[in-house]
Amino acid sequence: MPRKQRQSSLGSGFIISRDGYIVTNHHVIAKAEKIEVKLYNGRTFTAKIIGKDKLTELALIKIEAHDLPYVKWGDSNAIEVGDWVLAIGNPLGFDHTVTAGIISARGRSVFGNTAYGQFLQTDAAINFGNSGGPLYNLDAEVIGINTAIAAGGQNLGFAIPSNLARNIIQQLRKNGKVARGWFGVEIQEVDNELAESFGLPEGMRGVVLTGIGKGSPAEKAGLKKGDIIVEFNGSPLNKTTQLQQFVAETPPGSAVNIRIFRNGKIQKKTVTVSLRTADSTLSLDNTTMMFGMRIMELTQEIKSKSGLQEKHGLVVADIDQTGIAWEKGVRKGDIILQANNKNLKTTDDFFGIVKKARKGSRPITLLIYRNGRSIYVPLPVK
Repeated sequence: MPRKQRQSSLGSGFIISRDGYIVTNHHVIAKAEKIEVKLYNGRTFTAKIIGKDKLTELALIKIEAHDLPYVKWGDSNAIEVGDWVLAIGNPLGFDHTVTAGIISARGRSVFGNTAYGQFLQTDAAINFGNSGGPLYNLDAEVIGINTAIAAGGQNLGFAIPSNLARNIIQQLRKNGKVARGWFGVEIQEVDNELAESFGLPEGMRGVVLTGIGKGSPAEKAGLKKGDIIVEFNGSPLNKTTQLQQFVAETPPGSAVNIRIFRNGKIQKKTVTVSLRTADSTLSLDNTTMMFGMRIMELTQEIKSKSGLQEKHGLVVADIDQTGIAWEKGVRKGDIILQANNKNLKTTDDFFGIVKKARKGSRPITLLIYRNGRSIYVPLPVK
C-alpha cells in the first residue's frame, strides 16, 4: 500500500494589524497541518487559523507578535480599468517579488461562483505562490488579494476586491466564520432578448427569478417566478453575481428594499433576509449548487432534445469541475432521474432526500440518463 506523504506548499499573505492578524487565500492553508509564516525581515512564526471561507477564497490567520507594520486597506470600488497596480508575493519561492501592471477588467465571473464573480483582472505578473498576496494601488493601499491565474494564458491574473474581502475578514476575526443571508430563489441574468420578451424599459436590466423556495424569505415577501429584480437597496442590478453578493453580505434578520418588474410595472417589495444554513434550499450562492452541481427542473424542450421517455428528472445545468459531483462522474447536461430509488420531479424532492441522507452515513445513489443510456453514480453526502 502506498504511504501517505507530507508535502510543503508556498503562498503569500499580508499583515492587517499590529498584533499579527494576516490575510491569505483559503486554498493556501485549507489542508495545512502546520502553517509557518516568514516575515520580510526573516523572522518566522507558527500561525493558527482564525477562520476561513471557501466561497470567497479568503482566510485569516494569526501569529503571536507585537508592533508589526501593517497594510492600509484601499477602496476597490474607486479603482478603474487602466489604473496601475503592484502585486507583491512569493511566486515560485522568490519571496517579496514585486510586479507591476494595470487593472484590465472588473467584476470578472471566473472559477464558478467563487468571490461572487467579482474578481479584479490584472496583467501584473502573478504566478504560483502569489496566492494570498496584496494587490496595491499607487497610494500603497491594498485594493485586492491576488488569488488565481488563467491556466494556459499569459498575464491573466485575478484578485478579490478589497471591499468584498474586508467584510469577510471582519466576520472571520469576530466569529471565526461567515454568516450569510439567504433569499431562497433561483435566478437568471436578463440578456437583450429576455429584456425584450419581458417588455423591460429600454436600458433597464435585472435578474429574473426562475424558482421560489417554499417557506423562503422571497415567498414570504410575495415574490413570484418571472419577477425581475432591477434594484437592491438602491443599487441597480445586471448580474446574478451582484445579487448573490448583496444578499450574502446582508446580515440575517435584516430587511432589504427591492424593486421588481412584474407585468409591465415596477413594484417595491421588502424582504427579510434569513440565515443561510447547510439545509437551505434554493440558496442564492449555490442556487441548487450542492455537491458542485447546479440542477434545474426538466422542461419539455430538454426532454425532446434528449429523447427521454420518462416524465420526471432534474437537469444538471452547470457543474464545478473542482466539486465532488464532477469527481464522481456527473457531467453538465446529465438528467438525474432518481436519488435513492425515488423519482425526482422538483428540486425540493432532491433536497429532501439529501437532508434525510445527511442523518446517516451512506452515500446517495443517483440514476443518471446520458446519451440514451442510464448509469448509477454514488454521491457522498458527508
